[in-house]
Amino acid sequence: MAKKKGNNYVIDEANNIAKIELHRTKLENLWTIIDLEDLERVINFPYTWFAKYNKPIDDYYACASEYIPELKHSRPIHLHQFIMNTRDNHVDHINHDPRDNRKENLRVILPNENLKNREGKNKNNHSGYRNVCWDGSRWIVQLQVDGKNKILKRFMKDELELAAKYAEEMRNKYYGVYAGNG
Repeated sequence: MAKKKGNNYVIDEANNIAKIELHRTKLENLWTIIDLEDLERVINFPYTWFAKYNKPIDDYYACASEYIPELKHSRPIHLHQFIMNTRDNHVDHINHDPRDNRKENLRVILPNENLKNREGKNKNNHSGYRNVCWDGSRWIVQLQVDGKNKILKRFMKDELELAAKYAEEMRNKYYGVYAGNG
């Protein structure tokens, strides 16, 4: 195990990756993975990478705080944006694992595409299926189309499984590669 800038790391040449330890205050540290070709650039970055909690996904991203002397404060840098050489664009984790920062798992996308590619249903969902809700008399399949919430179809009380299948088909139709998991 090597140490640089406060981060331990492990090289896994067999899989062509490096694992970087991410600090967490008063909690067990986490690890992120990157492509081996990015290791030198990542460990030579002058700030320590740490695990930053993200409430909406209930998970952690790899981040660093970069101090800006002329502004006299720090700003966060996400490892996935650093690896993809972008600060202003959204970077999506294709497999929904925010600590898998290999380039094959990252893609630069638009904000609305990033919102489409998510895993699972909303926390307040009672149907058990993404994009399916109960309106008091029927199951409704609804999703965002062209930036607006649209009701696509209604199903009878005993047709929940049909509604779930239809919701998945519609996500694939409207969202394509960004359909995510249901």
